[in-house]
Amino acid sequence: MIKEQFDLVILGSGAAGLAAALLASIKGDKVLLAEKSEFIGGTAAMSGGCIWIPNNHHMPEIGIEDDRDQALAYLRAVAPTGWAETEENLWQALVDKGPEMLSFIEAHTALKFKTTSDPDAYMEASGAKPRGRNVSPEAFSFKLLGEWASRVRPSSMPSLLSYHEIVASNLVAMPMRIITRFALRMLFRKLTNRRAMGQALVGGLIKACLDNGCVVRTRLRAPELNNENGRVTGVNFETEYGEYHVSANKAVIIATGGFEWNQELMQRYHPGNHKWTASPDTNTGDGLALGLSMDAQTAHMDQSLIMGTRPVKYMGLDHAVPAADYTLPHTMIVNQTGRRFVNELQLNVGEAIDARNHESGERLNQPAWRILDSQFVKKYRHMLPAGEHLRKADSLRELAKMIDIDEDSLQYEADKMTRFAHAGVDEDFGRGSFGWDRGRSADPRQKPNPCLGSIEKAPFYAVPLPVSFLGTKGGLRTNEHGQVIHKNGNVIEGLYCAGNAMANPIGSKGVGAGTTLGPCLTWGYICAQHALTLPDVTENGNQADVAKNS
Repeated sequence: MIKEQFDLVILGSGAAGLAAALLASIKGDKVLLAEKSEFIGGTAAMSGGCIWIPNNHHMPEIGIEDDRDQALAYLRAVAPTGWAETEENLWQALVDKGPEMLSFIEAHTALKFKTTSDPDAYMEASGAKPRGRNVSPEAFSFKLLGEWASRVRPSSMPSLLSYHEIVASNLVAMPMRIITRFALRMLFRKLTNRRAMGQALVGGLIKACLDNGCVVRTRLRAPELNNENGRVTGVNFETEYGEYHVSANKAVIIATGGFEWNQELMQRYHPGNHKWTASPDTNTGDGLALGLSMDAQTAHMDQSLIMGTRPVKYMGLDHAVPAADYTLPHTMIVNQTGRRFVNELQLNVGEAIDARNHESGERLNQPAWRILDSQFVKKYRHMLPAGEHLRKADSLRELAKMIDIDEDSLQYEADKMTRFAHAGVDEDFGRGSFGWDRGRSADPRQKPNPCLGSIEKAPFYAVPLPVSFLGTKGGLRTNEHGQVIHKNGNVIEGLYCAGNAMANPIGSKGVGAGTTLGPCLTWGYICAQHALTLPDVTENGNQADVAKNS
């Protein structure tokens, strides 16, 4: 048995864990960053790297004014009904500390961020901004990582171009720009091992953590917390070499990700079939179990990030990456009755894909299908999935028979979409009439509405659109400092939680493209900042000496 002592023990090496480790290491504390997997980076390393931070220091550079009041007005306007009662303090902490976190990371790492062209998801809401609140990292040289370069979790997506480069150039609709605009840049990055998106974010953070003395260890499973009189004092790890007991003089921060790979928990909180999970298979709810062992409260367990995805193979497993084919013209999404049920371009399309009957819990729109025609194939062949996931027919009625949906309904919806496209107005769901639609997911060559295209030219295609999880967003209830709350309403001394392991104060309904990574980074930073104010607790320390936290 090995024993060791640290000031701060952080469980999980995704965005939240890395942000916490960076701050604590730079402040001079002895920090252990413990990761269950063999790889560093978690879901963040597989992500697009987009980060939603309102009122960040890059916004004035592009002429966009923002402040605390506008950011809070926006969060309040788009939040689910009733959430303000429990989440207001957390929203305020997020808005207050997010800009500080981003400035801190840029000041203490080699990372540089750039604003994206993304608008807020609900431009019609009070306090929304047309761009600037989303940032993403510039490419980062993995040569700086040395032997750690191979220990960053690989991405399931190409990572030579940054999120802001892809979105600003509208590469989804116009892929030839990869050659005309980025060919030399991509070649240079390939030759110099520079990576963008989530790879850059994780690479830059882990480099700075290591440079500032953070101890990083992988293949550590944490089945048990140590506690004295209800105060968390350390972690008992299991390793391939035996037990490893670590004392935490100040605190333990849980940043272990969601539980989307835990089938028992998924059937309890998200019942029904789902496919193509997009996060690491190590996201099995370990942090949730640790919190529950301390009688922690949980909240928002039914919340999750669901998107339209396409299947890929990742480390030998069926996996998912976010898809964008259904946001392009000459497409629509229909349910098992053959009817449209959503504005296909909205950010939170996953909520509609997973919509349920309030009484029975049955999914209302599954199975769902993307419907395309030959115009789509001619313009956007690069977006077509291959193999078994693609159905093709010479008529819409034949296609409907093939996928077992109502023939008349499918023909009716396609005729309507064609009429809407020619008129430039989606009379059913307003596709193309919202700020998010035209600001991000459109083809400017398409007239009169860049978001609408007819579905009228054979052959026709159908692609399944199953429920696919990018991450669960329910977990341990925390206060505005990131401290975990006991069932009795008090804080659990010495225990913090951040990232997708915590009860996310925004929930499923993303308010912008980066509202997973942005809060994850910010809450990791908040947890570490507050934990560093705690007095040290040694083996001989007395609980009476431990300051009570608000």
